[in-house]
Order: sequence, then structure tokens, then C-alpha cells
Amino acid sequence: MTMRTDNSLGLKPVDVAEYLSDEETVAEYLNAAADIGDPAVLLDAFAAVGRASGMAELARKTGLSRESLYKALSPGAQPRYDTVFEVAQALGVSFHFSAVEQPATRRASPPTTGKGSGPSAVVKKLSTRTRGGEQRAAKR
Repeated sequence: MTMRTDNSLGLKPVDVAEYLSDEETVAEYLNAAADIGDPAVLLDAFAAVGRASGMAELARKTGLSRESLYKALSPGAQPRYDTVFEVAQALGVSFHFSAVEQPATRRASPPTTGKGSGPSAVVKKLSTRTRGGEQRAAKR
């Protein structure tokens, strides 16, 4: 996380990058940042992990320049998904998705934009990937 610039409390600044020494700690840190639900927090966490591993080394592993990495991971940046995935892979971590508990009232499904779109299309595509899914999808 970024360091606090207002030091009116007399505290020493802390750079979390100093504590991100292994892939397990990095993964836990990124998961905690993602759980907050704020893209800026997650981006800041990726920047801290990048500093911990060394931006030059991270640039080499991703094939991006150091300058591009600093720009992509800077506050307010909106990096492309492929950049974020490349950085995660180079850091030795991956994304996983899990269901979250929904509030008691559910929102209506978003409207579809045409044939073959929306949640039902995703389910249909997934069912064709399972054994015998081609036959099940054809029967629908």
C-alpha cells in the first residue's frame, strides 16, 4: 500500500514491499487487496509486489519495459487486463474466482444484448465443454 504522506502522528513510514518475501505472502496480500473490492487498492498492491520483486526483473519476465510497468501500476492507472494477468503470472500468482454470499434481495439479471449473450449463453457454452455436452446442447 502507498505510504502515508501526512506524518502528524510521528509514525515511521512503512513500505509493505519490504515484507513481501515469498509467493505465498504475495498471494495472500493480493487476495486481501482484491477482497476490499476497490480497483485502486488492488493496483496499489500490485505496485508494492512489483517493488518487492524488483521492477527490472518483473519487466524482464513480462516482456514490458520498466517504464510501462511503472505507468500501468501507478495510482489512477487503468491497466489492460492482459497486462495485469502477465504481471500476476510473472509474480508467480494466479487469479481464482469463487462464489460470494449474496444479500437477501437479488438484483434482476442484466438485459441481454442479443442472441447468444448473457448468463444463459455462458452456461450453454460451458455445458458443451463437458463430456457429452455437445449432445445435451443440441437437444435444447
